[in-house]
Amino acid sequence: MPRCRWIIYLASQSSRRQELLKDLKVSFKVVPSAYRERWCRKSVPEVLCVRHAIGKARKAVLPQAARFVLGGDTIVWHQGRGLGKPRSRAEALRMLRGLAGKKHAVYTGLAIWDRKTGSVLTGCAKTDVWMKPVGEAWLQKYVDTIHPFDKAGAYAIQVQLKIVRKIQGSYSNVVGLPKELLRKMLNAIGQKSDVSKREKQCASGANK
Repeated sequence: MPRCRWIIYLASQSSRRQELLKDLKVSFKVVPSAYRERWCRKSVPEVLCVRHAIGKARKAVLPQAARFVLGGDTIVWHQGRGLGKPRSRAEALRMLRGLAGKKHAVYTGLAIWDRKTGSVLTGCAKTDVWMKPVGEAWLQKYVDTIHPFDKAGAYAIQVQLKIVRKIQGSYSNVVGLPKELLRKMLNAIGQKSDVSKREKQCASGANK
C-alpha cells in the first residue's frame, strides 16, 4: 500500500475506534473535539447519531493543513430511548438490568468533513443485539470487570466476559466503528475528482 499524502483526522479519543481504523490500514491522527452532545427526546436514533458525528468533526481541534476529519457517535437504543455512557456505577447497573435478556439496537453515525470543499459525507449503521439473561451477582461482577464509563449502554461486546447472546448486523458497529460503512465512505472520497491519483490509492487501501 503506498504511503498516503493525506490522512484522516479522527475526532475521537476512543481506543476502540483507533484499533478498528488500524485494522482497515487507514492512515490517521487522533485529535480532540470540543463538541458536547445534546440529547433530544423527540429525535430518532439515525438522525441523532449522525448529528453528533457531524458536530464532533466540525468541532475538532485541527492543524491548518488538515483536510478530511472523521467524527463518529454510537447510541444504544432500547424501548424508545437512547442510552449513552453511564456516569456512575449505579447508573451502569440500571442500564444493564434494563438490557439483560432483551433485544436492543446499536446505531453508529459517521461523518467525514472535507475542509477543502466544505462538504460532509455521512452514513449510519444499525445492529440488532440480543443480551443474555443474567442475574444481579453476575452484573455486579461485569461492571467491576469492564470499566463501563466510556461505553454506550455500559457494556462491551469485545471483552472476554460475554453479555451479548447474538447480533444481527455489523459486529464492529457494536464496538463503535462500522468498518463496512466506513469502507464505502472512504471509497466515495477516493472517487472525488479533486483527489489526486496517489490519494485515491490511499483511500482505496481500506477496501483491501
